[in-house]
Parts: sequence; C-alpha cells; structure tokens
Amino acid sequence: MKRLALILFLAAPIFAQVLTDTPRGVVVAHEGRVRLERGWTVEGVREATAIAASTDRVVVLDALHDQAVIVDVATGRATKVTTAATPVAAAFLGPDLYILCRDARRLQRVGGPSIEVAADPAFLAVANRKLYVYSRTAGVVEEIQSDRITRRLRVAPFASDFEASGDTAYLAYPRESRVRTIDLETMKAGEAIDVGAVPVDIALTGGGTAITARILAVADPSAKRIWLTEGRQSTSKAIARGFLRGLLGLGLYGNRSSQFPTGVDRVLARGSRWIAYDSSSGTLYRVTRQQSSIIAKGIAPQAFTLTSDGVAFWQNGRVQTVRTGGTSVAQTKRK
Repeated sequence: MKRLALILFLAAPIFAQVLTDTPRGVVVAHEGRVRLERGWTVEGVREATAIAASTDRVVVLDALHDQAVIVDVATGRATKVTTAATPVAAAFLGPDLYILCRDARRLQRVGGPSIEVAADPAFLAVANRKLYVYSRTAGVVEEIQSDRITRRLRVAPFASDFEASGDTAYLAYPRESRVRTIDLETMKAGEAIDVGAVPVDIALTGGGTAITARILAVADPSAKRIWLTEGRQSTSKAIARGFLRGLLGLGLYGNRSSQFPTGVDRVLARGSRWIAYDSSSGTLYRVTRQQSSIIAKGIAPQAFTLTSDGVAFWQNGRVQTVRTGGTSVAQTKRK
C-alpha cells in the first residue's frame, strides 16, 4: 500500500505546500520547512501532506515517510516524531495530539498509547471532547474517549467525507446522492437525505443558536453547485423537512444560473464565510449567498486556508492573501 502511494505520488505533479491559520498568522509547510509568515522558520518533514492546528501548536504530517513535526506557534520550537504507517489526519484535543495512521489502523496519542481501529481509517473528527474515526472500507464509526473505544456504529462504507459537530455527524455518499446523519448522543444512524447528484464534501458553517441549527453546505461537482440548508430545530429534522432550501454560488457573473463554471468538489467554511474549490482545475472561489467569484487559479489541493478575514493561498512561490470581509475583495502579497 505504501509503495503504491509512493508510485502515484511520484507520477503526479508534486504539490508539497500545506497551509493553516493560527492566532499568530498563517503557517505554511513547503520544501522541507515550516514557516510562520513574518516569523520563524524551522525544519519540517520531507513531503508535507497534511496540517492541523490548535491555538498554540501546529502539526505537519508526511504520509509517505511516516513522520510528523510539531511546532510551538509562539516560539517556533519544533519536535519531530515517527508515526505508524501512513499518517493521514491529526487533531488536537486539549493538551493532547492524536494522529490517525491509515495503513497501520492506529490512532496514536503523541506521547501516549496507540489505539487499534477498523480497516481503512480515513477521517478523524472532534465533537464534545470526544474523537470519532470513520473507516471507509469497514464502514465503521468509532468513538474514542480516554484513549479507548467507547462506542462503535456500523454504517455504509465508502463515504467521501465525514464531519461532526455537537450531537450530529454527517457522511457524504456520492454514489447514493445522499448525506447520512448519525445521532452522536445515542450513537445511532439518523436520516439519509437525498441531495444533488454527486455530493462529495461537507462544510459545517455559521449558525447553531438556541433556535436555529448550523448551516450545512455540500459540494456537488456534477451539478456544479453547493447545496445549502439551515435547520430550525434539530439539524436532522430540519434537513429532513427541506434539504434543498437554498443554494450557494448563484453564478460566476451574477446571472443567477445557480451554477459554478466548473465542478467544485470542496467547500470550506469559517463562521458565515465560504470558499469553494475545484481540484480538477485548481480554481479557488469566493462564495456568498448572491454570487461567486474566482479568487485564484492553479492552486494545489492543500495550498489554501481560511483566515480570520479572508483566505490565504500559496501561489508563485509565496503566500498570498485575499480579504473577503465586507462587499469588496482586496488582495495583498506576503513574501
């Protein structure tokens, strides 16, 4: 498995830039280095494949060489660790860092125990101070608390995305044209909702007040749309009553065509702001409820991140930022 991944990686263009936002600024990993913009630079991993951050630390994963580097954001002090086979995701939970290693079928707490999980663990989520691992081939969601599996639920295999927030988890199934929900309080399957043609990616956006649920956005590259719903009571009941209540991205040129010009397959959210991404062309879009507009083209799949007031991305050998607050879009460059 690792050899096959390495062959595929070498056969494809090398996109070794990953970005994340922190309270102290944007952190980028590229060319074996990790750098805080306008701050420190330290040695990183050979091939940066994923990145995660807390308020005070970042971790960069190298899934090809089974390594990770953990950096204190304030000081730049870095610690390199060896992981189990194929680290694909990481999450901070309080002072602890957990790394999900796909081929080893392990969830590792750095400096602590290693927990065996089901086959092909692909997604790691945090909700209510608990960890949730979704394993694609096995079709299993496992809840981890205090370094042990506390509950397990068998669900449909081969979901393309898994997200969790509050008492609900969501799984996207492109082949079924559905999003399935899980009630995390009872650890039971919820409604299966028909949505679009090929729903592949989910973002949980703003909302979540006492009277409204969070907004759920779903990227559908076949329909060239992002589907949107806003619940009124519990999220699952609101979705079941009317999932296709609204759309994001009402046409690139304001023609209200309800379509992007290309098939967006990723959607990211921070608060009430959205961005969409088409991995086939590397096109990054700014999205509002009324329209969508191109931010940049030729962006690598992991080379962008939402910031407190906009989006940062790697282009032409540097981090560039676009402010998306208000009605105008202003672009700045950081060397």
